[in-house]
Amino acid sequence: AQIQAQEDFWTQIAEQLDLPEDTQVTHSRQRSASVKGKASGQAKAIFAAGSIEGEAGGARSTGDSVQSTRRHSRTAIMSYLIENDLVLVIDDFHYIEQTVQKYIARTIKTELFNGLKAVILTLPHRSDDAIRLNPDLIGRTALIDIQDWTLAELEQIAETGFSLLGLELSEPLMTRMARECVASPQLMQENCLRLSTLMVQRGVGAADEDLLRQAFRLTAKNFAYDATILGTASRGPLQGKRHRTKYSLRDGRHMDIYGLLFAAISKDPPELSFATDELKWRIKELLEEKQSLPATLNIVNSLKHIESIIKQQVPALDTLEWKDGCLYILDPFLLFYLRWSQQWQK
Repeated sequence: AQIQAQEDFWTQIAEQLDLPEDTQVTHSRQRSASVKGKASGQAKAIFAAGSIEGEAGGARSTGDSVQSTRRHSRTAIMSYLIENDLVLVIDDFHYIEQTVQKYIARTIKTELFNGLKAVILTLPHRSDDAIRLNPDLIGRTALIDIQDWTLAELEQIAETGFSLLGLELSEPLMTRMARECVASPQLMQENCLRLSTLMVQRGVGAADEDLLRQAFRLTAKNFAYDATILGTASRGPLQGKRHRTKYSLRDGRHMDIYGLLFAAISKDPPELSFATDELKWRIKELLEEKQSLPATLNIVNSLKHIESIIKQQVPALDTLEWKDGCLYILDPFLLFYLRWSQQWQK
């Protein structure tokens, strides 16, 4: 995230290696002269005019020094990594501007021939960015796909914790909680904390569905998302005199395309990625039977507007992204918040 320009890339490496970014170099120059001869007592200096009698000698020197600043050679930095068998790891590669990504991809490709080892960490749906930016990396890279947490692994968090607390959480409720946490162990821990706290406060030894839903709402309430940002995105960009089409839902509500998309995203079951067809199916499930579906182009353009609005307000936060015909929810907390908080809809 600290790399916004090409020079930042080298600065970050130098800092991690504990190398000074700049080196002060001092150059000294000295000049000297010596004279030996005879001079009379009236002579005031070796070079004074007059008769010279007796021995007289001396030396004179002058000099100056020049300081210059030398930046670390990029070649030297790469050579240091290679010679010391260090691995260059670039985390959150997707945060870097595309032009700088391209520069880094080209730099790495060149240094691979010299023995550099490099690891690029990025989002699953962005895993081919480096290769797209520099096709020469094809055949020189290996893709390692780190799998999401499974339901069984998330359930182990609850099973272990509630057992240590002497509290009971049935297997169906444990699975329900794991599904709501959509592959996020942090979200699972947060919900376990809220639920166990409620149980202890109320002196309840076993959780039920109602208590679990209360815990979910508490987690959403304590989450740091700004409801104003999501509310703005759900209303779409500023509209002129033209009025957006309102769609009639089966539950009696009426929404424009932006509200409809947020409702479709937060619909059961919780998912972190949606192809266009999946979104259209979810929208169809929400609409009245005779209500026509919005056009595919309208859906795509509206999703791009939502993405743009959120990124303008929170550019440093992973939220959602539309890429290659699919909507990706980058933060499980965002999806959970949409599902369990009503604050953003106000």
